[in-house]
Amino acid sequence: MSASDRISVAQAVIEKAGEIPDRIAVVDGNVQITYAALVEQVAEAARALLAAGIGPGDRVALWAPNSARWIVAALAVQSVGAAFVPINTRYKPAEAAYPLSFTGAKLMFVANGFMGVDGEAAVGLAVEAGVQALRIVDIQAPDDAARSWENFLSEGRSVSEARWRAAVEAVAADDVCDIMFTSGSSGRPKAVPHRHGATLRQTRNTVAENGNLEGDRYLIVNPFFHVFGYTGGWLPALLVGATVYPMPVFEVDAVLELIQRERISYFPGPPTIFHSILEHPRLNEFDVTSLRLSLTGASDVPVELIHRMLDELTFERVIQAYGMTECGTATYTLPNADPETVATTIGVPCTDLEVRIVGPDNEPLPANEPGEIAVRGYAVMSGYLDDPGATAEAIDADGWLHTGDRGVCDDRGNFRILGRIGDMIIVGGFNVYPAEVEEALRQHPDVEDAAVIGVPDARMGQVACAFVIGRQSDEGRYLIDADELIAWSRDRIANFKVPRYVENIDVFPLTGSNKVSKVDLRELAASRGLGDVS
Repeated sequence: MSASDRISVAQAVIEKAGEIPDRIAVVDGNVQITYAALVEQVAEAARALLAAGIGPGDRVALWAPNSARWIVAALAVQSVGAAFVPINTRYKPAEAAYPLSFTGAKLMFVANGFMGVDGEAAVGLAVEAGVQALRIVDIQAPDDAARSWENFLSEGRSVSEARWRAAVEAVAADDVCDIMFTSGSSGRPKAVPHRHGATLRQTRNTVAENGNLEGDRYLIVNPFFHVFGYTGGWLPALLVGATVYPMPVFEVDAVLELIQRERISYFPGPPTIFHSILEHPRLNEFDVTSLRLSLTGASDVPVELIHRMLDELTFERVIQAYGMTECGTATYTLPNADPETVATTIGVPCTDLEVRIVGPDNEPLPANEPGEIAVRGYAVMSGYLDDPGATAEAIDADGWLHTGDRGVCDDRGNFRILGRIGDMIIVGGFNVYPAEVEEALRQHPDVEDAAVIGVPDARMGQVACAFVIGRQSDEGRYLIDADELIAWSRDRIANFKVPRYVENIDVFPLTGSNKVSKVDLRELAASRGLGDVS
């Protein structure tokens, strides 16, 4: 660990601001904030936190969309030795109450009304669950509102800047800087504490691996409550001296206008976002030639999409990466990777991390033999918060994190995801991995994208069900003929992998982190009566 990794996240940003005080750090709508002003705003919010009794070891929740105030609040929390707890903005109050109560949050920054966010309702449920006291600060409320951001800041004026500076200096690299929750795909979301030193080390490694530059302009649509928008978004931007453009919701016209007006150079996001941009009828009216670098992931990427991002969106490099809450980014594609490698693999292990494929006996497997992806190194969590049982299941005695993702490593050392082990479909005793079927279906000339789930079958146990999006044409999207696609598939994949059902869909339902929601697709399949349980 280098000396620069021994300081806290907030202190690292403060030090960078000292080098480039007049450079613009964040542009949020019509508001421009220099690096010096950002530190001033962080100090002001941190002093208010100290006045509210927030200090080392405390937890402060953030339930709000991407904004400059989100960044200020997060850094302020970290600067006083507390940990911020980001909450998915798509959560309903009952869902948001769980991270509040589980972490014992003392304060919550909220944007009431955004996508139905209701801080009071969530706090009420958290109190019922045992939280003693939880204060709300509405970062979007009018200044004169009782719980407004401005009123909150005013309370910190009794706290000296010297006291805040002392608090910053007291934060250690091993202190917890944030607590992020997993997606909860196999039950209740699990809480993952991250520490300052490891977070800084990984973020700096990401900057070096990606080729991010001081002066870059980052457009961040990925939600800040997710690692893709946080340690893959605004934090590396501030550490390298770039400018952050937070966007609360994805809207194609607004994105294209911003790219053109502000000359955006770095634009990360999941494949679904770039599909939408490339299919926009007015794309050619916008100048997107400033785009230099993109990082994508979160799902399989069609090779054609990478080609179109390079050719039509003019990116110089597109990076495919793989990671999870428990370890951050674990792999990435190298700068010299060709479009097919970027599309079909997740690349090689990140700096200072080990990645391997293991079998059921936890022994490493040779190249080209499928198994479970395992990760080891400084970025792997020390454990789930207050859940030693789940920690023991996830991390073995040798420190390997078992990801639950099925993958394979090729002869060149590039890894590839074959799907979630839990998403595996068992058809008459044969294992079917959705990613394999999805990749095959995308080769059909009329299919833009595909998502495959298992549905019940009285004879086979389960069969594959494919939801497909047709390619865009001048007359609109192709409506895929189910019988034709099934027949086409029989010539290309084993019969037990061929979908029994094919359903057209306009857009895939997404999780809060922009992954295809297989849970919602299963519910949709059930509502359409797909599957045979007779």
